[in-house]
Amino acid sequence: MREFFIAFRSRREAALYYEQLAVYRISATLINTPSSASVGCGLSVKCLVRNLPVAMQVLERGRYNSVIGRFYLNSDGKSVKF
Repeated sequence: MREFFIAFRSRREAALYYEQLAVYRISATLINTPSSASVGCGLSVKCLVRNLPVAMQVLERGRYNSVIGRFYLNSDGKSVKF
């Protein structure tokens, strides 16, 4: 697992989280939530696993209410919640 993504129900909160990661100089990408996550449509923020600890701290501090979960893509291309 090299990358993970955090799925949001709210596009606004996803964008805000993305911006907050930039403040901490965490490289991230705003993406459409992969359909393999089976959580509906929305935006997700994708990061490298090496940034997971800081990304989780930023997520907890922000108290985002629309977080669906944390996922990674397995070798089959399916999203796995962790």
